[in-house]
Amino acid sequence: MHEPVLSGVRVLELGGSLPVAFAAKWLAGFGADVVRVDPDSETLTPDEQVYLLAGKRRVSASFAVESLALAADIVIEGDQLGSFLRRVNPAQLRRQKPSIVVVSITPYGQDGPYAANQATSITSFAMGGIMSLTGMPQREPLVTGGSQSQYLGGLNGAGAAVTAYLGSLIHGEGDWVDISIQECQAGMLELYGPGAAVSGVPSMRAGNHVRAQWAIYPCADGFAGVCALERQTPAFFSLLNDPELAEERFRDPLQRPQHDDELQAKCYAWFADHTKQEILDLGAQYKVPFGAVMTPADLLGNATLAERGFFDTVATPGGTAMIPGRPFLGLPWTPGELHSAGQDTEEVMGEWLEALS
Repeated sequence: MHEPVLSGVRVLELGGSLPVAFAAKWLAGFGADVVRVDPDSETLTPDEQVYLLAGKRRVSASFAVESLALAADIVIEGDQLGSFLRRVNPAQLRRQKPSIVVVSITPYGQDGPYAANQATSITSFAMGGIMSLTGMPQREPLVTGGSQSQYLGGLNGAGAAVTAYLGSLIHGEGDWVDISIQECQAGMLELYGPGAAVSGVPSMRAGNHVRAQWAIYPCADGFAGVCALERQTPAFFSLLNDPELAEERFRDPLQRPQHDDELQAKCYAWFADHTKQEILDLGAQYKVPFGAVMTPADLLGNATLAERGFFDTVATPGGTAMIPGRPFLGLPWTPGELHSAGQDTEEVMGEWLEALS
């Protein structure tokens, strides 16, 4: 097997927050030596620790953070929720080591009117505009489950880190990348944010139905959806097997919106008669973009994910856990083990600080 693409790259993780841990997780998976400075007060849940910290070495070294940072190639830092005190000054760090890459992931970035504010996943979604699009228009907006805004900030941080590191290898000059979690949410608005800015009219929430052929429906064993473009709509209509869909009012894309409620009713009936797997199989056969809402059990039993080795197995104090692993095939992936807090302090100090002498 080929050597991991980030083999030999030293990454220091500071701050203890979920976005920072998620960003560093990707670098660890692709072979980097990621060292996490464990915070004085852990904010990650036990499940989050299993998912986010496997594959990393962990130190209790608050007194030597600046020295560890100078020994690193990449520093990913961010503040714990409720605390905005830096242990390391990124600007000063770059003056001492111009090739280093520093990625800061914070709720609102380094400056601006909200820079010192705290945030949660729900407030990040709201301030970034995502909640203007989620839920039914006649009701209050809905927040997406879990901590997805935090994970999105971390994902952007990981991409920024490897991009800036490539620039450092080419030019010898690193960078300090300022990631605002709020801006990451705003970047997910697709056409809705720019459209509202141009038209001056806010985009309406559409719930589960943008239009009949772009919607989520209950099916025989859960929920499934279709996202058919105009060129895919004829194939979708052929699956519905309803003679009325050959009428001009449904075939004509200009007339069809006037009959969307009727078309939705036909879709509800069709989806209710099929299971998720049947719908996915028909989509592959007829080239219709169907999707199914998967439960955790569905994902664990998914043959495609198993074939590509998507899940990693991590040893924990209570046994083993399966966690999401490699995002795609093509590059070596190293799942790693889950270390305990401070377990690697002496080893890392010996290796990393010796490099500075």
